[in-house]
Amino acid sequence: MARPEKEIPAGALLEVAELARALRELRRRSNLTYRELASVSHYSAAALSSAASGRAVPKWEVVEAFVRGCGYNGDPRVWRRMHSSAVASAGVASADSPAADTGAAAAAAAQSNTSTTPHGQEENPTTPPSPGGLLALVQQFVETHPRDELQRVTSPNVDRVHTALALCTTPQDVLGVMRDLVADKGLTIATLEKRSARIYRISAATFTAVLNGEDLPTTEFLHIFLTICGVEEERTLIWHHTVTRIKIATLRHRPSVLPRPAAPSTKASEPLLSLLRLVWLLLLGVVVGVGAGLLTFTATKSISNGVTVGIGVTGTIPLLVRSVSLRPWER
Repeated sequence: MARPEKEIPAGALLEVAELARALRELRRRSNLTYRELASVSHYSAAALSSAASGRAVPKWEVVEAFVRGCGYNGDPRVWRRMHSSAVASAGVASADSPAADTGAAAAAAAQSNTSTTPHGQEENPTTPPSPGGLLALVQQFVETHPRDELQRVTSPNVDRVHTALALCTTPQDVLGVMRDLVADKGLTIATLEKRSARIYRISAATFTAVLNGEDLPTTEFLHIFLTICGVEEERTLIWHHTVTRIKIATLRHRPSVLPRPAAPSTKASEPLLSLLRLVWLLLLGVVVGVGAGLLTFTATKSISNGVTVGIGVTGTIPLLVRSVSLRPWER
């Protein structure tokens, strides 16, 4: 029975540890021991084990032989980028040490740009296209700026994903980093669906809808996504912090909707309307009474008869108030 591998050193650089974990996972999926892998990669088992130890950055040709020996048929540029990130991280960290061998760092950087075939012929592969989004901007900054400048603006352990998440301000930024993570890991939507079955199965259609959508993922979805992408638990905190930060910012900048003023109550204006109707009826009764008195005076030529008829008609006003509705237009 093969002995279990030693744990990756806790103080290992993040990019170097990530490369080691990826190599170990690839070998476990291939079901090969280091001896069996040595027989097909033409490197010793000790060299292959050292490449996946996380203690130092292995040479590119060792990584390439390791990957091909495990039967990997995907895009080799994924491993090239991962190896280049580890070389850059190790170069920045070594610059902090007074005893650092700058020549070795330069040789390691040159090693990442060229590879040697089994026949000893050097290759200069074309530079793969960089991923889009914030992650590409951070990667471009790391690759184009001098190491002493990087030391002033970053920690020794250059973490492109961490920096990209810190720059995110919208849901689209976070989704872009998520898509870049899938590309850097060499995964597909089908692979994500298959791996999610170990935790909680998520369909390929759901992964596609979320990654190409406009809304932030839920906490549960993000946890499953990061787990199946191989992100370490301690490095998932920045993801959840970023999503929470953007959710809070979205809520704070959402325009507040003021409540509409309540419509004036009809009950409050009812007494005034009743008073106006009463005055209207009184005026109507007076006008009718005066008119009746004038008609009687004209007909009889008697002032007393006219006054009597007018007062009589006006006296019928209380009866009109009791018998006529206060809302005559509704009858």
